[in-house]
Amino acid sequence: MEFSTQVNTFLLIAATGILLGVLFDTYRVFRGYFRPPWLITSVADLLYWLVAAGVAFLALLLGNWGELRFYVFIAMITGVAVYYRLASRHFLTLTMMVFKLIGRLWRTIKRVLVFIFVKPVHLVVRASFFPFRYTGRKYSAWYKKRHPPPPPPEEVPPS
Repeated sequence: MEFSTQVNTFLLIAATGILLGVLFDTYRVFRGYFRPPWLITSVADLLYWLVAAGVAFLALLLGNWGELRFYVFIAMITGVAVYYRLASRHFLTLTMMVFKLIGRLWRTIKRVLVFIFVKPVHLVVRASFFPFRYTGRKYSAWYKKRHPPPPPPEEVPPS
């Protein structure tokens, strides 16, 4: 294998290591934001590693037709180490800000939808029941006037 091909493969696998670091940090933010129970966390961990293995395998196929050499391991470790040393902290901050922004946007959209769809229906239902409530209150007041409650029983002292 030519030296230029090995250098290109090294750079591609190092970039794959950086991509795996980005994927892992994104997964960490997801897990920290949603705090799933241990079973879901275990399944998500397994899915992450399956995706990471697939990405690494695809990069190996594209880079050097799947030849697994020692410099491939060094390149992957180098890519991950460079990412964690230089960019991980900034990427985590940016990802958390994006998550908070999406959460705020979701709450705002939910409030707008409630205001547009739920509140008018609620007002129409209340307005349609108003005559019945008004009539019921008037009937209740009239009934109490016409039929007063019985007097309390008199207590006779013992003789």
